[in-house]
Amino acid sequence: MILEPIRKKYSPADDSFIGMRVGVLLIIALVLFGVLAFRLWYLQVLTGDTYVAEAASNQARKVAIEAPRGVIYDRNGQILVGNRSGLDVGLLPMDMYDPKKQPGEFHQEITDLAGVLDVSESDLLAAYDKAKKDPYVTYVVKEEVPEETTVAYIKEHSLELRGIEVDSTYLREYPFGALAAHVLGYVGEASQTDLEQEQFANLGSGATVGKDGVERTYDSFLRGTAGYKTVQVDAAGQPKGVTDETDPTPGNNLVLTIDANLEQAAENALAQGVQAAQTSGFANAAGGAVVALDPHTGQVLAMASYPTYDPSVWTNMTQAEYDDLTAPPAHEPLLDRAIDGLYPVGSTFKPFVAATALDAGLITPVSTFLCPGSFTVAGHTWKDWDPAPLGQVNVTEGLERSVDVFFYNVGYQLYQQPGPVLQDGVREFGFGQPTGVDLPGEDAGRVPDKDWKATVGKTAADRAWTPGDDINLAIGQGDLLSTPLQVAVAFSAIANGGDVWIPHVGLELTDSSGNVVHPFDNQKAGHVDMSNSTLDAIRTGLKLVTSDPSGTAYQVFKDFPVTVAGKTGSAQVPPGDAEAWFEGYAPADNPQIVVVALVEHGGHGSSVAAPIVRDVMAAFFHTQAPGGSAVKATE
Repeated sequence: MILEPIRKKYSPADDSFIGMRVGVLLIIALVLFGVLAFRLWYLQVLTGDTYVAEAASNQARKVAIEAPRGVIYDRNGQILVGNRSGLDVGLLPMDMYDPKKQPGEFHQEITDLAGVLDVSESDLLAAYDKAKKDPYVTYVVKEEVPEETTVAYIKEHSLELRGIEVDSTYLREYPFGALAAHVLGYVGEASQTDLEQEQFANLGSGATVGKDGVERTYDSFLRGTAGYKTVQVDAAGQPKGVTDETDPTPGNNLVLTIDANLEQAAENALAQGVQAAQTSGFANAAGGAVVALDPHTGQVLAMASYPTYDPSVWTNMTQAEYDDLTAPPAHEPLLDRAIDGLYPVGSTFKPFVAATALDAGLITPVSTFLCPGSFTVAGHTWKDWDPAPLGQVNVTEGLERSVDVFFYNVGYQLYQQPGPVLQDGVREFGFGQPTGVDLPGEDAGRVPDKDWKATVGKTAADRAWTPGDDINLAIGQGDLLSTPLQVAVAFSAIANGGDVWIPHVGLELTDSSGNVVHPFDNQKAGHVDMSNSTLDAIRTGLKLVTSDPSGTAYQVFKDFPVTVAGKTGSAQVPPGDAEAWFEGYAPADNPQIVVVALVEHGGHGSSVAAPIVRDVMAAFFHTQAPGGSAVKATE
């Protein structure tokens, strides 16, 4: 039997099925070609300019040109802070391999650079992490590098040290070294905290900003505006030429109210005063402050804080150097004691207590209190610094001889008044609140009152306001805390008749040609209404402090050619030695200057702080200060 193959029966419908499949394929092909054509049209026509610009940007690099920072002058035109040229080494991440992701030879780049710059690898890696946030900007890792060694090595090994840039820069220069360091401040790299503040909102990582002092306060004026240049580069990133350049705009210059010569005299006198205190047996006297003001404008003529430091140390400061500055034996040289040091002010507070009591009508210029050397209320006795009985004493004599018992009586009378009469009165002079000085870091101080004590007391007895609180406050003791600048502002109000000025160190801004572009006005914070009889009684007592043999500072000023009105103070700070204070203005009948001096744990205001004020005034009036080494310590 012959088997025939089974044949599929042909149908005309098969041709139509094949045709449909071919048609679908053709449609798909047409769609794909259409998409491709549209994409080509989109890239070349609609977005062609964008890609051309991006391609061009890959061949060009925009480099910032640092603006010179403004110069800082004293009131007489002497340069306090200038600029000098230097060389920086920085990282340009766009030209570097990530050392954390590329092991071996690429990490060796960081290792080599660390050795050249004498910087730890960990610091460089941390710097790279910051730098890569803006990879097209050079992030400085070392300032002021020597051209003969470091720069030469980097250039010689440029192929191995990819992305390591050497740029010219401006470095701050201090012709007078440490002079007025706390007023001037210093500059440094903006921290993340800085960049989050409004005044630095438009700056990027690695920007240089003022970190303290007037460099901080007036940073936006001093900084200037950076310029830019567009550098054409080849495929290897090597520069071929500059195609465009915009010059930077230098910052404005800042003229201060500070007199450099008077500042130097104040710093010298303060250092000598601290040494004198130590020589006199007060071994813990290691710091202090001096403030000199124009009592009619609030302009700061000198402001010294001891110990101090040289602001140039912030250029390439090492951790070891920072540790030395902040170690306990250094006694906090970075602290500006004039505006941020808080102290009980002792008897320098008495003129303001007297003014408050006189104008409240609690005493008159002829009122007297019996002063037997001590004062007792409710079974508690307060002794006078001088226990000798003095008989009846009025306010003028109380200031002249700094009679504690007189002011104990005044404090007790103030305690018996409804409301915080004493606190309100001294706050009018500026105590217990910032003065508003144009320097960062000012402390407000403290004027204790019933509400404050009720908040901080741990027990019911601690929270109760007692007669002793106002009695102690009346002689500048107890829980009162103030800064030397606050004392100077308050004492200026006695000198000028009641005006409380906002102290300031900025005088004016000038351009590069010396033209004034913005003067800073003198501004009042308030006015203390004191009657003529009040002022006369207080001013007379202050003049007798220095001119009458019974005055507590007579031995210091008896031969001084200018009449001085002043007040000594020795504020007790158990268990340590007393803070030594003196406040003075001169000439007594036509005040031109107010000077306040403090020596921490210096013992006696008369023998330690008063000679400092005398020496500063001698420099101001261009006269010779008489010797005062054998001054008797009183109060």
